[in-house]
Amino acid sequence: MPYYLYEGDKAIGPFEAAQLALRPGFKKDTLVFPAGATTQDAWKPAEAFPDLARALDPNSSGIFLTAAPPRQEKQAPPPEAAPLPAAPSETAVAAPAPALAAPGEKLILVVDDDETVRSFLEMSASIQGFRVLTAVDGLDAGAKLETQTPDLIITDLMMPGQGGYEFLRSLQGKASGRIPIFVVTGSVLDDSTIKMIRAEANVVEFVAKPVKMAKFVAALHKTLKTEPR
Repeated sequence: MPYYLYEGDKAIGPFEAAQLALRPGFKKDTLVFPAGATTQDAWKPAEAFPDLARALDPNSSGIFLTAAPPRQEKQAPPPEAAPLPAAPSETAVAAPAPALAAPGEKLILVVDDDETVRSFLEMSASIQGFRVLTAVDGLDAGAKLETQTPDLIITDLMMPGQGGYEFLRSLQGKASGRIPIFVVTGSVLDDSTIKMIRAEANVVEFVAKPVKMAKFVAALHKTLKTEPR
């Protein structure tokens, strides 16, 4: 099973167990996140996972045993290409699909006063390769927008200081007003409230709390037209 881990201030990976065993300083209490997990509480010490636990030397205080890298099987040469079929008529030729951007080319601004939610959204986007900038409220986000222009803004509605409604309104009439926005909320919004919010800024998604990682990540790639990992 592949795993992610934090290095510095971002999640990196995924890595197989054998690769993690070779990383300097990787110990039994290092927190890892199994690929495919969808909740933040999936971050656990390495020793909690059987395949990683087997790589631990019980007599060396958590230092991993030296593990040989996975063996690379020699691949057979590709078969000779078959003759190309006759070209179809002009009316039958489909337009090529638009090329998807790399997630690393996109910057996302996450605005939420709840550190747990903010970290979860940041981690979810970082794992997919996006660059992430964070802010604790609308005022903090406005200051960040003075120096950087993100490709997407994810904001909570209920925040101290300058809340989400005021922050959305502050974007009107500026270049940042054209940035697509995800609104994250734990409240049930009626149609009239949703219509009012959409009128204030370029809101393209409403994300309900608790956030479901798979659905959230799919919406990021769809909006930013990026290649999923």
